[in-house]
Amino acid sequence: MKKTFVAAAVLGALAGSAFAADVTPYGVVDLGLNYQNTKADGESAVNSFKEQAGQNSGSRWGLKGAEDLGNGYKVGFVLENGFTADDGKLGNGGRMFGREANLYVTSDFGTLSFGRVGALTSGAGSYNLTTYTPFSTGWGELTAQKKNFWIGDRDRMDNTVTYVTPSFAGVKVYAQYSFNRDGQEDAGNERQNDRYAAIGAKYENGPFSAALVVDSVFYNYDATSDKDSLGVTLGASYDFEVVKLFAQAQYGQHEKRMGLATADVNEGTVTSVAGVKSYSKDYVAASADEGWKGYGISLGATAPVLGGTVYAQVSYLDAKTENGAAVKVNATGDVAAATALTTVEVEKAKAKNWGIAVGYSYPFSKRTYAYTFASYNELKTTVDIKNDTENSGSAKTKNTEFGFGLVHKF
Repeated sequence: MKKTFVAAAVLGALAGSAFAADVTPYGVVDLGLNYQNTKADGESAVNSFKEQAGQNSGSRWGLKGAEDLGNGYKVGFVLENGFTADDGKLGNGGRMFGREANLYVTSDFGTLSFGRVGALTSGAGSYNLTTYTPFSTGWGELTAQKKNFWIGDRDRMDNTVTYVTPSFAGVKVYAQYSFNRDGQEDAGNERQNDRYAAIGAKYENGPFSAALVVDSVFYNYDATSDKDSLGVTLGASYDFEVVKLFAQAQYGQHEKRMGLATADVNEGTVTSVAGVKSYSKDYVAASADEGWKGYGISLGATAPVLGGTVYAQVSYLDAKTENGAAVKVNATGDVAAATALTTVEVEKAKAKNWGIAVGYSYPFSKRTYAYTFASYNELKTTVDIKNDTENSGSAKTKNTEFGFGLVHKF
């Protein structure tokens, strides 16, 4: 009885402190079912049907709060944890607050933030500016636009400083820099750290919104890419009330990857050398000397229908290696000979991916909604290997996905 009383008193004290500091707990839980069919040239179709966590919205819980310091100054924080609801495991590499750990100060001069946040073009976090696709970074593994059609080397980052100006005639300017995107900064030459820098602007005027971001990753000494990357992203949307239209385009050069399409050549995740012979990811490793260059575009729309919202989008990616690539291949494909790798020279590698996706969400309340979606992507990879016509050539991979589930916010 005494323990119960003490526990209640402690909780009451904590609750009182939370209200005094204006702290808000929140979260999202997303669980559903997912079906995928993958068919690569020369291979049998692979089917999967499974319970899928976070396929529409990443499951999370967090704390956010702010304190008014007076004279127009306010200090606030966001601590956001990511987890997989089907097994309860931590996401984001096991970090306690891997989605965001951000301390900021706002005033008449704007907002200054420090900590772990999403890059301006990551599709995630408090300062994301790539909000001009209906499906964003969610809605399944194959449907998600970032994974398939955008630069794949922009994510949540550690050690990041972000500054946002006040709004001037509807325009806000964003500046961002990470001293080391993943982990504690290494002492010594700054080139020992994988850094990021970005400048962006967003304009909002009633139903119209647009944003432009120019960003770069400054690779460390150990990176496979010889040159720093450069990305340019432009997006816009207009809400006609009966339908909201979205458009986004992105250009990248010297990139480690552009969507999952280039991962087929870059890391051998689906097919490897996309030709007459096929090798699994266990036997192929590839890296572009100067990275990938290419572009992605998408057009989409949302519309209110029968009390819910319909989503639709078409997307396209076109990328190629800038200066060839080195590919290690186990020509025998024998597990026992997995260490017997030979290096071949790729003269040219290309990847093209197009896709279409549709979805629907229906709210049961302000905090709970159901969703369903379907998508189809068709990826073509082309690899020309020097003095090896047998393994040079093209291959297609066709992906179909269907899913549905339930999201609850608290």
